[in-house]
Amino acid sequence: MATATIGPVFDVDPERASAFAAETGGRAVSDVAAVVDASDAVYVCTWTAAHLPMVELVVGEGRAVFCEKPLATDLVTATQLHDLVTVAGVTNQVGLVLRHSPAFRHLHASLQNHELMNIVFRDDQYIPIQGMYGSTWRADPDLAGAGTLLEHSIHDLDLLEWMMGPITSVSAQIRNVHGIEGIDDSATVTLVNESGAQAVLTSVWHDVLSRPSQRRVEAFCRDQFVSLEGDWHGPVITETSDESSSIEGAALVTAANETDGLDTNPDAAFVQAVLDDEPAYPDTGIALRAHVLADAAYRSAADGGHSVDV
Repeated sequence: MATATIGPVFDVDPERASAFAAETGGRAVSDVAAVVDASDAVYVCTWTAAHLPMVELVVGEGRAVFCEKPLATDLVTATQLHDLVTVAGVTNQVGLVLRHSPAFRHLHASLQNHELMNIVFRDDQYIPIQGMYGSTWRADPDLAGAGTLLEHSIHDLDLLEWMMGPITSVSAQIRNVHGIEGIDDSATVTLVNESGAQAVLTSVWHDVLSRPSQRRVEAFCRDQFVSLEGDWHGPVITETSDESSSIEGAALVTAANETDGLDTNPDAAFVQAVLDDEPAYPDTGIALRAHVLADAAYRSAADGGHSVDV
């Protein structure tokens, strides 16, 4: 089992750094360089626009890096970040944590060896500039890049291609209901894979504070139907002409682990990869592909929803 000690912590808000350090046993410091100097691996959990300069500093010193998602505010910068990490050759992981979710891993495994027809994927949460988030930077396009489709549903675009296989075309429509310039809060995206299977992603930021991040997925194959409600512990329900089954909680964790052997804790998986000097998962290459899909969706929306090849 991986073990690690949290060392120096920096935040632009010193009170936040001190509070986190007190909670975790770390120590607050006054600049990022002090974090890098005293660490074997660094978590970059800033607002999105600051990811590239922070990652550049970390990998420039040969340190392993965990970068939050999305990588950057646009595809060009995301590509620069990926190239930077690749050249540095350091262990790297991205916060696409649902790749480690037992529910999504089980759903992914359930779709193998079946002819996929269509996926309906809904992702909604209250707009993350209130409540437990305790920050407002996601309302600033200079810091966040965009809204629900990039900031939140980068997870979903990654998961959809993981489940469907290579996506070949994307079309999208986006809206701005809250009136925050540059921050989309409602998006509908259609994705088509190389076999012709389709997926529709609905991504929404609303004001229903009783609904934090929620996902529901329905996958239709020619000979089975699989649904997911609850993006970590399920339940995941499978139906065929002959039978129906449901799995959730500890049983779902066991089934997922037996299928692929991944760690259900993405942080522990990263620490173990650093200790073993091995590649981590998912890395910036996987994350960059999700940015390609997001970029295509925004370009489609800007062009009236016309399909964009990827």
